[in-house]
Amino acid sequence: MQKLDYIIVGQGLAGSLLAYELLKANRKVLILNDESIPTSSAVAGGIFNPITGKNLDKTWLADTIFPYSKHFYLALEQETHTHFYHETNLFRPYANEQQRRHFLQLTDEFDLGKYIQLIAPNQYDGISNPLGGLYTTSAGWVDVPLMLQVLQELFLEAEAYQAEKFEYQALSISAEKVTYKNLQADKIIFCEGYYASQNPLFQWLPFNPAKGETLIAAIADYNIKEIVNQGSWIIPLGNQLHRFGSTYVWNQLDWQATNESKEAILSKIDKFLLKPYQVITQQAGIRPTTKDRRPFLGNHPSHLNVYVFNGLGTKGVSLAPYFAHELLLHLEKNKDLMPDSNIRRFYSLYSL
Repeated sequence: MQKLDYIIVGQGLAGSLLAYELLKANRKVLILNDESIPTSSAVAGGIFNPITGKNLDKTWLADTIFPYSKHFYLALEQETHTHFYHETNLFRPYANEQQRRHFLQLTDEFDLGKYIQLIAPNQYDGISNPLGGLYTTSAGWVDVPLMLQVLQELFLEAEAYQAEKFEYQALSISAEKVTYKNLQADKIIFCEGYYASQNPLFQWLPFNPAKGETLIAAIADYNIKEIVNQGSWIIPLGNQLHRFGSTYVWNQLDWQATNESKEAILSKIDKFLLKPYQVITQQAGIRPTTKDRRPFLGNHPSHLNVYVFNGLGTKGVSLAPYFAHELLLHLEKNKDLMPDSNIRRFYSLYSL
């Protein structure tokens, strides 16, 4: 029987960053990851943006999580000799005069000067911006697939990774330990993303998963380094490649790319992109979003050594570093979890 401190199920964004934190704390960890299934982390756009939406909403906890995640990702890059963190910032050209007035009114009403600058008309070659737009700092994107690949290599080197489909019926839970096949651990943490909906221990949580699709396209002679967002967005990936995205669908939860989503994205891109492009590939994923748009952290109501870390949704790259560390402090030092993230807020939905 192999004895561990923690079993982690899933090596997506949540599972990877939590496992990394626990290994840095010198805990004995084993990740069980089903490599045969698609994951949203593998196709994520990975955008982080402190100001979002049509009403310029400030991202929840932005003043805390953005400095924290930047420090985390830069330190991880240095440790792994990899470049996956891209603070490109973001430009939002005004779609019309009405939107320009609306955005200017919002920037006056709310204290957004820390993150937003006003850009004069026609400052960007290659996109339509005759009215100017908003420039958002502290924004960019994380190459999530590359980061997860590098972390998997780190986990393999530490003998902390095992490619295996988790079988729920093989899990035995007692007050002191959890046992899974030939493994025994103090605690088990499920970081399964969308697949938590199939987990009999946590399927009662109010997930609200959303399918999203993105495109990879080549744009010749396009030199804008920022993310450009006007209904749909363009992320510069390098080597003339760019990611276009994305869609939100709640009623067709599968991993298949559709022509309808492709057309929906391109119809918005064509409104502001002035350069010719060629679509190379299309990808689909299912985001583990939640009803209240807050993550799920904490222990099962009936099993105090069974945990979940999930529900990071569309802001996963912004939330994951901070909340992985918060969960570490809870697990190791019994620090209280933030009420807005603790699944205790939904215990009333659980029935034995």
